[in-house]
Amino acid sequence: MSKQLEKQKMSTKEIQFKHLFEENKDRVFRICCSYVRSSHNRDDLFQEIFTNIWKNLASFRNESHVNTWIYRISINTAINYCRLQNNNDKRCQEIKQDILSEDDVNLARKTILENELKTMFVAINQLPVTEKSIISLVLEGLDHARIAEIVGISEGNVRVKFHRIKKKLKQMMEEQKNEL
Repeated sequence: MSKQLEKQKMSTKEIQFKHLFEENKDRVFRICCSYVRSSHNRDDLFQEIFTNIWKNLASFRNESHVNTWIYRISINTAINYCRLQNNNDKRCQEIKQDILSEDDVNLARKTILENELKTMFVAINQLPVTEKSIISLVLEGLDHARIAEIVGISEGNVRVKFHRIKKKLKQMMEEQKNEL
């Protein structure tokens, strides 16, 4: 079946959703990594986020940018998902473990990077929910104005909190390194 014929059979909602999925799947996955430990739970959360996006697609009112809307759904879904988990602390302290390749030349560098990323995400996952949301959105490359809109606080408050979060994370990461 040609792509043209296939598109004609899909509804406008399906086409819009497919486009949103393709544009946002990597961002949503990174948010999942910030909130959930195991790959199985990350997959569940990823699917739950896109299910919520699908369910609420008709209610999107274009009052904000669609990416802001998706970030808000992603973060709210992730927070709710973590609240429902019995082992919240354990499940929110790991990043994807399979970033290493078999190339021996890069193995040492990638191992160091993986350990640093793991340390950072462990520290991020120990933060309170609002701080975790802010730092996750900063890591996504959003500016302070967009973060303020998503989190629901003023832009100035985002700047202050971000500065404090950076200090807190640096201290937490140093403490983790000293414990090892």
